Amino acid sequence: MNRLKELLKDKTFTRGSIFIVFNAALLCILFFIIRDIGSIASTLYGWLRTLLDAFWPLILGLILAYLLNPLSELIDSKLMERLIKLPEDPLKAEKRRNLRHLLSVILTFLIAIAAVIAIILGFAVMIIGNINFSDLPSTFSDFMRGILNYESTFKNWITTNIPESMLSERLTDLTSTVMTWISDNISASSVISFFTSISGSIVDVVVGIIVSIYLMKDKQFFLGLWRKFLHLTLPQKRHAVLTEALSEINTVFSKFIRGALLDALIIAILASIGLSIMGLEGSVFIGIFAGIANVIPYFGPVIGMIPAFLMGLCTDGFWSGALAVIILLVIQQIDCNFIYPKIVGTSTGLHPLMVLLAVSVFGYFGGILGMLLAVPIAGIIQVFVVKWAESREIRIKKSVGPDAPNATGDTATSDSRDNKDDRQM
Repeated sequence: MNRLKELLKDKTFTRGSIFIVFNAALLCILFFIIRDIGSIASTLYGWLRTLLDAFWPLILGLILAYLLNPLSELIDSKLMERLIKLPEDPLKAEKRRNLRHLLSVILTFLIAIAAVIAIILGFAVMIIGNINFSDLPSTFSDFMRGILNYESTFKNWITTNIPESMLSERLTDLTSTVMTWISDNISASSVISFFTSISGSIVDVVVGIIVSIYLMKDKQFFLGLWRKFLHLTLPQKRHAVLTEALSEINTVFSKFIRGALLDALIIAILASIGLSIMGLEGSVFIGIFAGIANVIPYFGPVIGMIPAFLMGLCTDGFWSGALAVIILLVIQQIDCNFIYPKIVGTSTGLHPLMVLLAVSVFGYFGGILGMLLAVPIAGIIQVFVVKWAESREIRIKKSVGPDAPNATGDTATSDSRDNKDDRQM
């Protein structure tokens, strides 16, 4: 008993015991986590999915506000300041300023919506305008005659090669399979859930737009709340570090967006020139669409090829559409391997090789979203690694001390003097 009391009084023994118990408990926890990693991951994914679904309108509003805020500020500073002058009365000036911000935000959304509608209507008019409606009746008649000829040929082949009993059995099996699939996959509840999800998505988009309007209109108010929250919850040093980190992240993302838009502009110009050389109608409009679609990784280039192929198919036949696809494919390959890494890498401070590696690695683990966010995330990682290296160098210099180089030099001088004295002796 006395021996135990002596051991408990020994601080080294106590600390060692606590260390052993803590690590043993940690190993047990890690064992259970690794054993049930699948169920834990699925549970965490379910919680995360629920949170994202609940806050999706807010997230969408934040994304829209972040993307459209530069245009809103440009309209406010270049247009609204000239149209709406602020009076000398502070209260009236504040009301005018709020009105100016609101009009800038509304005009920004009107421009964005008008751009989307113009693209959709432009393609509709362009495709419909190249369809010769006078030939549609004859084309439809030829199509129906081909169907009837194929039907008679198919019937003759079936009666010649397939026995009637086997044909009846196969048709019965096929009918039962189709009816079973319809009963399993298409029901009143599935149709209702489909339309419910569609209506819910529309409501989320509308709420997200409203949230983004409020965020852009009252930007300074929400930024003030955020700064006050950080000031009240964090120490001064951590507050400064977090503010600087968020500023760096915002800088990287804004530079990435500008670089991606510049890359889209270059693709639009190259695609318009290439399609114009081959004589495709609506080449400028199709090139603009290809540049916009190229912002979306992986599927974007494919989406950009569809209008070009349809236009070539409707005007000059299949080979014209195929040639348009080949031209866009060559341009997009040049962009993917040379233009995009150079422009986006320069804007974010990344080497073009690092851009390619980031897109490949993040695309492997995160799919389309990973490819889209690869470059800004890699740029943010690079910023923090560089800052860590700089702070590490400063700490090393401080630990060595300012007199260290002099001390080294003095030591070397004294050694040389001793060697000189030895030679003289």
